[in-house]
Parts: sequence; C-alpha cells; structure tokens
Amino acid sequence: MAESGGERLSNWGRWGADDERGALNLLTPALVKQAAGLVKTGKVYSLSMPLEAEGPQWPQRHKTWRVTTFRNPPNERGSADDVMTLHSHSGTHMDALCHIWYDNQLYNGYNAAEHVTSSGATRNAIDRVPAIVGRGLLLDLAGWKGVEHLELGEAITAGDLDACVAAQGVTVQPGDLLLLRTGWMRVFVRDRALYDSGEPGIDESTIPWLKAHDIVAVGADNQAVEVLTEIPPSRLPVHAAAIRDLGIYLVENLNLDALAADRVYESLLVIAPLQLTGAIGSPVNPIAIG
Repeated sequence: MAESGGERLSNWGRWGADDERGALNLLTPALVKQAAGLVKTGKVYSLSMPLEAEGPQWPQRHKTWRVTTFRNPPNERGSADDVMTLHSHSGTHMDALCHIWYDNQLYNGYNAAEHVTSSGATRNAIDRVPAIVGRGLLLDLAGWKGVEHLELGEAITAGDLDACVAAQGVTVQPGDLLLLRTGWMRVFVRDRALYDSGEPGIDESTIPWLKAHDIVAVGADNQAVEVLTEIPPSRLPVHAAAIRDLGIYLVENLNLDALAADRVYESLLVIAPLQLTGAIGSPVNPIAIG
C-alpha cells in the first residue's frame, strides 16, 4: 500500500462501509454537467483499439476468438451473427475494483476469498459501474518530452505529471479522468514483441498525487498503465494501490494519438463498460468529445 508521511493512503470508508463504487462517487451530476460544457467543436474521438485476435492483449492470455454464422436462404432475407469468446480484459478495457487485492482484502475491506470465486465477484464487480462520465484530461507525455514514444521501462513520476500539466497550460481538478499518452501504442503497431515485453508508465510516486487530486480513473496507451520492465511482472504496485486502496479505475490499451494530434487536452469523456454481472473487468470503447 502506498504511504504518505508514514500513513497508509486509503479511501476505505470514505463513502460508507458498504461502498463498492470507489472514486466513481466523486462524479456528481454537477461535475458531469460542467464536463459537458467542455464540448467546443463536437468532434467525436473513439479511444479504443480494434477488438480482434491480434489486438493488444496480455501476451499470456487467450486471444479473442470469433466465429460468424452466415445464412443465405432461398428468399429475400439473409442474416449473420457472431459468437465470441474473449478475456474480459481484452483490447481496450477497464478493471473492476475486484481485479487486484492483497492481504485477502478487496477495495473497502471486503474478504477476497469470500467474494471472488469461479462464479464471479459478489463485491466490487464491473456491473457496479453503469458508466463513467466526466472531464477527460489528456497529458501527452510523449509530446511534452518531444519523442515519438517513451522508452521501455521508463517511469513517469509525480513530478513529470506536474511538469506536463504546466507545459500544457491546464489544471487538474477533483473528479478528473486522467488520460496518459506515452506513445507506446505506436510500438504495438511496429514491434509487437517489444510491446509485449514491458512498457513505460506511472510509478508508485504518483499514488499520493492521484489521491491528492481526487482522480477517478487513469487510462493509458499501454497494457497496464504502470511502468513494467517485464511481462508478466513480479508485482503490480500501482494496480494494488490505485484499485485496492483508493478505488481508482484503470483503463488500458487506449488509442490517444488523434486526441493528442488535435491537442484536445480537455474533453467530455464517456467510458461505459458492458454490464457483465459479477465480472472482473470489461472491454470498453471510450468516447471523448472535444
């Protein structure tokens, strides 16, 4: 668990002993209305990658599998349908608050062994999140550093976040949905082996920063948001602190290039997971409106 001044950082109990929504509680109707006022041009950006067998997915897991059934009977009406099998964390996706834990406790202190079984999760599952709607704040870290992409294993610190905020002339506000562009999705297109070997991302120094700024969700153009020097990693400290301790949602494998190219640093952002009862995560198609 991340610490600040010797005290453990936590949002447990902040929204009640029975809370399963975590930082989503910060997004009040007033903040959603305020975010809607950010729409200037009405241009719509899909921030997802294609959901397909060769799309960005954790290398050790099963690929997305799809079979299309086709019907062309001897009449005027033809039809087709799909059957899909996929990992709930396939492609562009978000983690539920039951995805990562330690000491046998989920976010808000729920017993992991009791509430996460082969039948699904009975606490903190993805179906507790109807949608996340608010102010999307893009920090183009690759653009700020003047590089095509950050390097494998390059850590993004709290100081980096502050410097990028200042360079872009934006402010961080409570309830923000933070989007971090490292440029790493360009590596996915050009060198899949490198993409699957690790990534740049935020390090543990950013946890107090996320807590202090009351961030609701953090999304990035990589596989795990946090810095990794190998996949699978020996530990996921940012996941543990953000999800389990603070109730912050992580959104992974985003495509942020178009948003960055247009310098849309602030937008109305809508992230809607599939309502998969008891699921640990869900594919998403985040929509930013500039």
